[in-house]
Amino acid sequence: MAGLFSSLSMAARSLEAQRAGLDTAGQNIANLNTPGYARRRLDLAEVTNGTGGVEVLGTRAMRDAVLDARARTAIPDEAREGAIVDTLALVETSIGAPGQSLDGRLAAFFDSVSALSVDPTSAVARDGVVLQGRQLASSFADVAGRLADSARLADNGVRDAAAELNSLTAQIAELNDAIATGGGADVEALRDRQQIALEKLSALTSVAVLTRADGGVDVTIPSGRALVIGGSSYDVQVGTAPSTGYATLSINNVDVTSEFTNGKIGGLSYARDTLIPGYQSRLDDIAHGVAQQVNTLHQSGFDLNGNAGVAFFTPPAAVAGAAANLAVNPALTANPSLVAASQTGAPGDNQIARQIAALRDSQVLLGGTATFTEGWAQLAYRVGADVDAARAQQQSKQDVAEQVARLRDQVSGVSLDEEAASMIKFQRAYEANAKYFSTVDEMLLTLMRTVGGG
Repeated sequence: MAGLFSSLSMAARSLEAQRAGLDTAGQNIANLNTPGYARRRLDLAEVTNGTGGVEVLGTRAMRDAVLDARARTAIPDEAREGAIVDTLALVETSIGAPGQSLDGRLAAFFDSVSALSVDPTSAVARDGVVLQGRQLASSFADVAGRLADSARLADNGVRDAAAELNSLTAQIAELNDAIATGGGADVEALRDRQQIALEKLSALTSVAVLTRADGGVDVTIPSGRALVIGGSSYDVQVGTAPSTGYATLSINNVDVTSEFTNGKIGGLSYARDTLIPGYQSRLDDIAHGVAQQVNTLHQSGFDLNGNAGVAFFTPPAAVAGAAANLAVNPALTANPSLVAASQTGAPGDNQIARQIAALRDSQVLLGGTATFTEGWAQLAYRVGADVDAARAQQQSKQDVAEQVARLRDQVSGVSLDEEAASMIKFQRAYEANAKYFSTVDEMLLTLMRTVGGG
């Protein structure tokens, strides 16, 4: 009879094991579309104490630390290029379509001066030159303003990303505490959340992750400065640079702005601090060149009343900021007769007007290699080329990230086919064990009746 009781106990343990297998497969299927969920596997082992049967060792999540680390390396590369693409897409709209932006205003201005050269005594033509000059200056200021707005939006993005980073590091620290003090199946769910938080953090900046013995993680930026140590997180403080007004980043009062070169923060910072200032510098070169060249010729001539010409544009204080500050001399705005068309002062002389109009085709920019319109075209091309290059880089990085994700899914991802097969396997085993349990139970009852009847 002792053998039958042992068999009954063995069948009961087996039923429990098969039921646990069904629960595990059901848990996997239920979380098929849950972000960050790692497939669970039931660990079973043969009972070795002489009673036979099977025992449940536990349930564990299928994770590959190497692939997880590789994914965290690929994510910030893609995020950096994506941030650059998003920022430059706004810059590209600031440039405008060919012929409808600054290049169109340049053409209209020189056309008005050319019209003045045809009739140098015309008051209407002078009004037209002043009007087109004001619209040209306004166009420079508009483009400069839109570039500055794009830089400020990128800066706001850096500030928002830093706030998100601090929220994630605080969350990771809390999860570290919960994992270290928790137990059972709940720990695997916490680790799933930990992995999601680490990947979101990796999209903001590159991080190095060291797994602790208690299941928590220590997180640092590549320079080695800590963001999370066990249950403690270290905020990135956001300041403001006095020279630019842009965000600065520091940890424990040490400026680390230059150490955030990757991820979304790195991409936004690169667009804000390198790409957009490059475009602004080229725009300022064109504006300064227009003011300088036009003013030089205009001041060498004579106005409608035979007086020496004054500066047509308010002379820029420096190359930097020339586009934003370009303006027609207020004296000309108030009195268009001050527009100089004559080289000699004689009525009907149009030499200065012709020389200013000829600046349209004069190579006076970039060391005497480009006209004003060509300089603008090169700026527009540079923006477009940078956008295309960033998109190509983003696609390349995205392909790498997707390849790593596919490799990781082979380990951690849930397959409906595999889980269905697993359910059938455990179901059949459960049914067989239930039948075995019933058979042993009937034998035990029969034996007890026989013994009792005797």
